[in-house]
Amino acid sequence: MIVIYVSIGILVVSACLLVFSIIKFKKKTQPTFSFFSSVGERMQEENNAITEQVEQMKSKQEAIKNDIDWKKSVFTFTLAEMKKIPNTFKSTSKQKLNEYERGI
Repeated sequence: MIVIYVSIGILVVSACLLVFSIIKFKKKTQPTFSFFSSVGERMQEENNAITEQVEQMKSKQEAIKNDIDWKKSVFTFTLAEMKKIPNTFKSTSKQKLNEYERGI
């Protein structure tokens, strides 16, 4: 019977030592875990900032592309209209101009 009490006592003492070592380990590693979590949060914030900057750059790039396309279309329209100008001065009819004498 004494063996059972001794083994129960050893089991209780070992359980207490296990709980004590777990608490000690947790206290020892808590700063490291908090450091890693803060580093992870900072990296996530930086990632979000980079993503936001990429979105802003995409919108600016799209605005610049639209502006360039608009200016290109205005320029090509102007060139096409300028090419039409010499044709407006040409006579479309082949009439001969008659000169009349001036008489009083």
